[in-house]
Amino acid sequence: MDILILGGGGQVGTELRRQGWPTGVTLHAPTRGECDVTDQAAIEEKVASLNWACIVNASAYTAVDMAEDRVAEAWRVNALSVAFLAAASARKGIPLVHVSTDYVFDGCSEKPYAPGDPVKPLNVYGASKEAGEQAVRTANPRHVVLRTAWVISPHGTNFVKTMLRLSSECSVLRVVDDQSGCPTSATDLASALRTIALRHAEDSAAPSGTYHF
Repeated sequence: MDILILGGGGQVGTELRRQGWPTGVTLHAPTRGECDVTDQAAIEEKVASLNWACIVNASAYTAVDMAEDRVAEAWRVNALSVAFLAAASARKGIPLVHVSTDYVFDGCSEKPYAPGDPVKPLNVYGASKEAGEQAVRTANPRHVVLRTAWVISPHGTNFVKTMLRLSSECSVLRVVDDQSGCPTSATDLASALRTIALRHAEDSAAPSGTYHF
């Protein structure tokens, strides 16, 4: 059984590769040089290269603040590339598991968001990720969109690592104080993605939809 992971070098992708997968499962996590997710031809070639049991898309443009200036790049990675992947996987009947974000909401709710709540992204990052979700739901009936928040791990860049670095460099830390969220371990998220991917790889009737982790 072959499973394709896109974004294998990021926080979630790294932890996905470190998960204990069952005997008989072969993971394929191409680098960006081996498969540029923004290149439609590259995506279609990779999807057609093997009879994938499932595809997990953990690739994303996650620099929230920088996305405001790099609008085209954020939309290419978070929306257009996802549309390419959703369409290519649907043509081959391959289930697609896609990682998304709480930034599709406006953050004004006084209670935890449910998956079916109306979306209202406030920035480029959230809007581009919401468009990616729509592409998955529209193109591929065999899908899971898994939303998460504040991913942290020893890898890559995240809020905890940034605060630790700044605390060693600065006597005073200045950060926004009007946000709340739920830090999510990349290891825990990867474990959930592994469970979902295996379920969909083995059961064509596994439920599709949008979920929160």
